[in-house]
Amino acid sequence: MTRSKLVGITFVSLLCEMTLPAHATPPMLKQAKDAGLPAQNCQYCHTVAVPKKETFKPDDLNERGKWLISEKDKTKAKDINAGWLKNYPGAK
Repeated sequence: MTRSKLVGITFVSLLCEMTLPAHATPPMLKQAKDAGLPAQNCQYCHTVAVPKKETFKPDDLNERGKWLISEKDKTKAKDINAGWLKNYPGAK
């Protein structure tokens, strides 16, 4: 593989990674629980029981999940911090 192809592939990979939406992880669920929130499973923020990164759509988020995405955008954070849920204005 030529160097220019490798650089191109690397650039495209990084660009795709930056444009993908954030997604939930098991540590996020732990963060929410550690913050004293009643999160029991992924459906605390998602509408589907087991969200998958490959098939994620923003419509798969409930109001709480959409609020987390807006907080991430407002703070220009790289990742979502489940601890922000303590400030969620809706029902806990």
